[in-house]
Amino acid sequence: MQVHVVTSANRDFYKKELLGFFHERHRIYVEEKGWREDDGTGLEIDQFDTDAATYLIGVEDGRVMTGTRLISTTLPHLASEIFPHLCHFNGVLRSPTVAEWTRGFISPEYREKGIGPIKGQFCSAVMDFCLQEGIAQVGGIQELYWLRLWKRFGWKVDPVGSPAKVDGKWCVVAYMQVSEAARDGAMASGGIDRSILVRRGPQQPFIVAPAAGETYVA
Repeated sequence: MQVHVVTSANRDFYKKELLGFFHERHRIYVEEKGWREDDGTGLEIDQFDTDAATYLIGVEDGRVMTGTRLISTTLPHLASEIFPHLCHFNGVLRSPTVAEWTRGFISPEYREKGIGPIKGQFCSAVMDFCLQEGIAQVGGIQELYWLRLWKRFGWKVDPVGSPAKVDGKWCVVAYMQVSEAARDGAMASGGIDRSILVRRGPQQPFIVAPAAGETYVA
């Protein structure tokens, strides 16, 4: 598997993969989980899929098998717009060095397949991207069962609120600390010893400096 970095700067190189990515999201989040109503397009696209979003798309043999979305927490994102009430420790976390990580999936036919656990491989690519981009923390709202996986990777997790039920599932807003050790822990779990992150075409930096006179509001 290779994990490709896709942004508004290079999406023309990835038209097929992006279409597959949104189709797989529909399979998972509309058909399987029932989180959203079916709009008849066969694609799952929400208000946070803007030009500012970064997509990490795992591809094998020309087919999308896994993927996720990263958004700067300085912009509107799920935790700030939909789940601010779950960030009651110190409020919604906003920083140019903190990324929200949402809409992650592994296509059903690839679950528990591949050389080593695919979750470990893909999560190592997420950490690899964050290291390359200078991101210090990555996370967001997640079902509680993910915390067991992060512990297996040896990741350090910082919740910003207490667990609560969302659509009948226990969830928490939490952020993982980005480090080489975190990346290496996921790589070891995934049975790989080198990066699987791929960049093609023009690149768009994740952290964008504020314009003159502008500041980031926490």
